[in-house]
Amino acid sequence: MSSFADTPAMLGGTPVRSTDYPAWPVWDDDERTRLNAVLEAGGWWQGNGTVAATFARNFAEYHGARYGLAMTNGTHTLEAALIACDIGEGDEVIVPAMTFVASASAVFAVNATPVLVDIDPETLCLDVTAADAAVTPRTRAVVVVHVAGCAADLDALTELCARRGLRLIEDCAHAHGTFWRGRGVGSWGDFGSFSMQRSKLMTAGEGGVLICQDEQLADAAWAYADCGRVKGEWFYHHATMGSNLRMTEWQGAVLQAQLDRFPEQNRRRNRNAVALNAALQEIPGIRPQRRDPRMDSQGNYCFVFHYEPDQFAGLPLRAFERALAAEGIPMGVSYPSLTDLAVFRSERFAPRLRHRLTEAGYATLHLPRAEAAAATTVWLQHRLLLGTVEDAVDVARAVEKLHVHASALREAMP
Repeated sequence: MSSFADTPAMLGGTPVRSTDYPAWPVWDDDERTRLNAVLEAGGWWQGNGTVAATFARNFAEYHGARYGLAMTNGTHTLEAALIACDIGEGDEVIVPAMTFVASASAVFAVNATPVLVDIDPETLCLDVTAADAAVTPRTRAVVVVHVAGCAADLDALTELCARRGLRLIEDCAHAHGTFWRGRGVGSWGDFGSFSMQRSKLMTAGEGGVLICQDEQLADAAWAYADCGRVKGEWFYHHATMGSNLRMTEWQGAVLQAQLDRFPEQNRRRNRNAVALNAALQEIPGIRPQRRDPRMDSQGNYCFVFHYEPDQFAGLPLRAFERALAAEGIPMGVSYPSLTDLAVFRSERFAPRLRHRLTEAGYATLHLPRAEAAAATTVWLQHRLLLGTVEDAVDVARAVEKLHVHASALREAMP
């Protein structure tokens, strides 16, 4: 495959990539114009403007949902979803172990207990059978994470939650533009939570959007995000406890520009990811994250593949990653399993739940598939999928070069 099977860059050779991949984030005069329009309109100081709200509605429509709520970030969207679902003290929420800590810390924030379960080793998403086995009389919801834009099995999850009487909250922080059987992720469960943080597929530096289909749930979530106010009531009528989780008009302006160009970016990422998947499958010891055929498109927040050191002369994963970065490939890093995070070993993580942390068993919990995935997967930045097909396939050429020279790299690298 490769014309770059010469000396690896780590051993003094020429890198596969002589030019960098497209930069992220992408922005142009559309953002500048929209930001200036917000400034000139003079309403940017208001707490409930129209720009952010309009963006959130447009984003929800793109994903096939009726309601979209613009919030401060993707952690707060999860928190608001849990509050709207009336989840709190004494309740349990099932959370996969392969995810960012916020998927679990949002559960702690509403004074409930996350129950960590293992993952499907091929997709890295929640194992539905493991989730079913973890249900107890106190279980109220499942938080499912679409890891690296790969949709979890939404057919099985919606069936499980309907059968067990559970809420389904989709953590879609990685999954802008992921569609499952013709409908956007986030529109299948009770809520879909999206992050607009700086590395995400759409970004305003920070921000989040919560989408749903049910008006009552949407109103409950927004009441919490808007200081406990009730739609249509006086500004100082606070009917429930709430917080201030509102997105600014500035962020809404930037994100509308990001949304306008997103469909073409998503099309390009999908085309390039499919080509890169096919090229990597030809290399021994490399196995791309499984792409479920029920996905019409995958958001591709990262490009993920499994790495088998035994097929690379025992070259450790971290050494392989350093060698791949030296070839000009923009690297990310895998999440650790939540079971490996120090915060789950300390009662200070959730002081309001101190009496229940021992009962939850975090200190001794091990979920082998999530822990193995964290130690054997390579995560690449999504900007490498924004160029041409040839740009994307350069990743496979670099990996093939490392495979050919794995023994020399193993000897030379600590």
